[in-house]
Amino acid sequence: MIGVDIGATAVRVVQVAGVDSRGMAIVTKVGISPVAEGAIIAGRIRKPEEVSVALVRAFKEAGINRRYGFVIGIESPEISLTSISLPAALKRDERGGAIRTMNKPLAPTFGISDSAISTCLIETSELNKTPMHTVSVAAALRSEVDMLSTVCALAKATPRSIDLTGAGLLRAYTRANPENHEIGTVVSIGASRVTVATRSGMHLRSLRTVAGAGSEITRAIIQATGEEYDRAEELKILARIDNSGFNKASSSYQLDESFSMDGSDPVERAIANSTNILVDSIAQAIESDANNFNSFSQGVVLVGGTALLRGLKEKLTQRIGIPVSIGRPWAEIERSRRNALFFKENSKVDPRLLLAIGPAVGLALWKDPL
Repeated sequence: MIGVDIGATAVRVVQVAGVDSRGMAIVTKVGISPVAEGAIIAGRIRKPEEVSVALVRAFKEAGINRRYGFVIGIESPEISLTSISLPAALKRDERGGAIRTMNKPLAPTFGISDSAISTCLIETSELNKTPMHTVSVAAALRSEVDMLSTVCALAKATPRSIDLTGAGLLRAYTRANPENHEIGTVVSIGASRVTVATRSGMHLRSLRTVAGAGSEITRAIIQATGEEYDRAEELKILARIDNSGFNKASSSYQLDESFSMDGSDPVERAIANSTNILVDSIAQAIESDANNFNSFSQGVVLVGGTALLRGLKEKLTQRIGIPVSIGRPWAEIERSRRNALFFKENSKVDPRLLLAIGPAVGLALWKDPL
């Protein structure tokens, strides 16, 4: 099983052998290739040729010779989720046509004629003794799907399916009891966008993508200090945000702290202002989901590189008033000669690597929808 995640800074390809008795996905191969700056902006592919080059390199880096049969994720602001009741007599491949015939708006920013539609069965019921299916309907802007297909064609790659990256996040970071309809949220903070995926039980109930994420904090540090990008990233890793700003603190992830921070006020303000905006955008997405469904998420899992920013978890907890934790994908990298470089001296994998490949792992676990 192969999953492909296209992010703003890199394309990540993983091969998964299966899921063990503990629920862990066993990752046998990993390939990560940088994406040229500006090739993807706010979740939209702007330079398909450059993204296709990164895709080919990621497959090569992973040592995967075949470029077909994989599952690739789509993550765009132009994605909408809803649920619709349809006659159970309709076959899965007939649902899209029936939905288009209903001419019911699926997304607030584009019409049904511009939509690519996918459905998944949620539950079966009866209406006036007629069997009915409640299906989850995902609508994406067709031009965005076509752009992703163009990238694959340029790379001479043929995916098995195009899946929602948000659905992949839930598969990677949660193990839900199908009998329990608990509500949970995964928040993925990438370089240029934030994805907020909320589930009810085993089903994705809402998906929101917000532009602006980790790179905004880095740019704020650059503007305040005049440092180069890499140094600003280091300062971000060492920062700790709280009610009084930030200070140097130990990390539960044992990150490298071989240099000191000056704690100057401009830097403090830059980090505080940019993280306030980030936390507000995440909170608004979670609250919007709660308002739409009249039920609040019971817990939030933060993932993505910026999720490791010290104090961010606590700040979001204060803002939304529900438990927030740092996620770890239900995945382990197989110990092999090929994967030896992923293991540190303490024989553990860097948690930042696991966070980076989490969405690709979830995409690899895709199954045909009902």
